[in-house]
Amino acid sequence: MLEAYLGPIIFLGLGALIGTALIFAPTLLAPRRVVLTKLIPYESGMDPVGTTRERFSVHYYKVAMLFTVFDVELALMYPWITFFRENSTWALGLFLSFTAILAAGYIYLLRTGVFDWSRYEL
Repeated sequence: MLEAYLGPIIFLGLGALIGTALIFAPTLLAPRRVVLTKLIPYESGMDPVGTTRERFSVHYYKVAMLFTVFDVELALMYPWITFFRENSTWALGLFLSFTAILAAGYIYLLRTGVFDWSRYEL
């Protein structure tokens, strides 16, 4: 009975052994050269300027959220295309309602001034 499980047990054991070896191999084999330039934070190949505690503009986060929303919209359109072949009337209504909800959100963002980069915010 144990013979049936011998192959998978050996396979899992070898996988664990090789995985552990690959995790610890760089620590054992890699050359260690401590150079002062390697210890500073990387900033486009230049020496860091300023403090590391600077705040990002809130516009950065707004762009990130907008990108995420419209990226999700695009990701949801791909399954819609395959569903459109099966039931085109239902899929078109679904797509129009989904796009209307996103358009309402876009118009809300436009009216609240999210896309106005000239105004100053903290």
